[in-house]
Amino acid sequence: MGDVVLRDPVTGAGAHVDANQHQHVESVNRDEKDQAARFGQKFNINTGDITITTANKHSVLYLKNTGDDTMVINSLIYNLGATASGTGDVLIEVLRNPTAGAIITNAVAPSVGQGISANQNFSFTSLLQGLIYKGANADVVISASDGVSISTRSAANTGRIVVSLGSLELEKGASMAIDYTPPASNTSQKVQFALAIHVRTPKVAAV
Repeated sequence: MGDVVLRDPVTGAGAHVDANQHQHVESVNRDEKDQAARFGQKFNINTGDITITTANKHSVLYLKNTGDDTMVINSLIYNLGATASGTGDVLIEVLRNPTAGAIITNAVAPSVGQGISANQNFSFTSLLQGLIYKGANADVVISASDGVSISTRSAANTGRIVVSLGSLELEKGASMAIDYTPPASNTSQKVQFALAIHVRTPKVAAV
């Protein structure tokens, strides 16, 4: 069998193999989400302010993938403002494949998510292909066909909470939602819920 030569057809540069048959390379390692950002496939979703005036459970964010490529959710971000009269912890639940609820019926757009402002590469105008809705104070709890997938209870009922997931994946047609239960006796609290997300297009990943 003849020798195999790896050579750039444009520059003429070739791979170097030493006397011990070790190939020498210079490489760049990049997380998939960072690779996605290079191709305009990394997005931020943020509900914007939602004012909660009770201590009841509320549906605050809904996302359904309507595109052909997989959505990968890397982090959940909860921004909890000061609570009036509220005491104790809060409960945040991520629902798997929800099917019904006021948040879906009302279909209110989030502050960030449905337009090009959600794209984290400011040179691209790619849009996130999905249904993205924010909840409101009066929204009832969503029903989820597969139940609660992630549950977070925090004694810190104000401040910023980031939950790094590694990856939570939504194939085409899959959906998720977030339910929020404020601290007991709450009468007013502004909250925001956000997702750090990228889309696994063929340019982003070969699989």
